[in-house]
Amino acid sequence: MVLGSWRRGWRLGLMLALAVPAVSGCATDEAAAIDESGEYVEPVTDVNHTAVRNQSIGNCWSYAATGWAESLHRARTGQDINISESWITFWDWYGKITGGRVTTTAGRSEVPTGGWWDGAMTILKARGVVYESEFIPEEAMADRSTRQSDALRAINTALNEGGALATPEARRDPALVLQTLFTAWQLSPAVQAEITRVFGARGATVLPYSRTTADGFFRPVSSIPIRTAAYRNGRGQQVDGTLADVIGYGRFAWRSASYGTTASTRTAFQQRVMRALNDNQPVLISWLVDFNAMSSAGVFRMSNLTAPGRQGGHLTVMEDYQVVIRQPGQPERTLRAGELATEADQALAARYGSIEFIRIKNSWGTARDPSGTGFFGGYTDLYTDYLNGPITWTADMANRTPLSSVILPPGY
Repeated sequence: MVLGSWRRGWRLGLMLALAVPAVSGCATDEAAAIDESGEYVEPVTDVNHTAVRNQSIGNCWSYAATGWAESLHRARTGQDINISESWITFWDWYGKITGGRVTTTAGRSEVPTGGWWDGAMTILKARGVVYESEFIPEEAMADRSTRQSDALRAINTALNEGGALATPEARRDPALVLQTLFTAWQLSPAVQAEITRVFGARGATVLPYSRTTADGFFRPVSSIPIRTAAYRNGRGQQVDGTLADVIGYGRFAWRSASYGTTASTRTAFQQRVMRALNDNQPVLISWLVDFNAMSSAGVFRMSNLTAPGRQGGHLTVMEDYQVVIRQPGQPERTLRAGELATEADQALAARYGSIEFIRIKNSWGTARDPSGTGFFGGYTDLYTDYLNGPITWTADMANRTPLSSVILPPGY
């Protein structure tokens, strides 16, 4: 499933965010480990992924959502765009603060950083697609946003005693919330003026859904060309449209599919995922992380998990899979991740295969990011034995299945 390979160094760095609505809390940490060679050969992927980034706060969902949209755009145009995760996070905080969804623990108030893919799409639909070079130009080429972590500290300070948003009355004032967010994010006067011009001093105006042209640097989702796939009549077909077509009630809208609880439903689930990946689709995956299950090489396996560790929910996009094919009357064989497979073998995998592991594009950084890097140049392997679990969830000491759900293109 590859076109070639390049060599990158890697170090281990951790940052994970709430992505599963049923889970509360967010696990964040950083650590480092280097193998003897300090390098890993990473194949060039066949899913049209853009560059790996390194989240600095608990907003993996925004990174997964932008990576997904960028992948679909790249498949259509061959061009890379950098949709601003900070833009999504900015409006997410606006909605949470004005909507009274601030959390208070031990007398301290904070804005929650967790979210979900369709929440990011709702923001882009209402506020437009904005590139990082336009929202925070200083971070246009950065793998990791320091502005996000600075803004989080600033807005949480504003939410507590002596701050501009310390009272419920202040938080119900959209104009005050918007101005406080301007300050927390250190936005330039020009960017502030453009936001006010388009969305009003209270931030109450949204882009018309029917709009197809940009207003300043605010691009409606209907103006972003994409290529997706639709599974029809027993085969996947590549289809062209816009970002508006793959979200909400669009004609090629992607949908969430929950992981089953029986062997047969899980097999059927894996088959759906393999068909979508065979057609180069950036399938999103929602899963639970227990860092004690992770090896120093960034591989999650149940055999690594001897006791519960630090935990949290995570949302990422898939890149590849490794599968064992058990076709009746034929020798067992393995299609390895990172190796080119024929269409015939891919079809056999989707019919007779059992996924050994899924390779994901993560938001924990790359070897080029000195602040704390990821695995395989930003890619992580999730073995099925870990995704099946169960693991002990320390928040309530209940057994949980780490794989929660995936988001698939239509028909898969």
